[in-house]
Amino acid sequence: MRKTKGKFKYSFKQNNEVRCAVPNGYFRDKDYQNIIKVGGPGPIDHPASSHRIVNYKNLTKIFKAAGFKVTLLEYCDEDGQFNFNEWDGQDGVIFRSKKFDPRNQGYTGS
Repeated sequence: MRKTKGKFKYSFKQNNEVRCAVPNGYFRDKDYQNIIKVGGPGPIDHPASSHRIVNYKNLTKIFKAAGFKVTLLEYCDEDGQFNFNEWDGQDGVIFRSKKFDPRNQGYTGS
């Protein structure tokens, strides 16, 4: 958290926003969890080899510790339920979202 706080403290002005998509530890799909697991699904050069699994709770904690106000837009909760708060892509597109990523169209959770 110290590294996160230091990076954001000097890089953002008041009222700026950060939008991000991360590997979701609560997304209930065996194949997805295998791909995103810590260390990735295979060789060290796999794009997921450096993943750290997050969920809405620990991601919120990290950003709040860095001084951000957090508004969750899309996430899966502990029960695997998909939660969605309406948001506008004109404020910043998150490609890996239900709204914009065709791979996620139709997903409702569990």
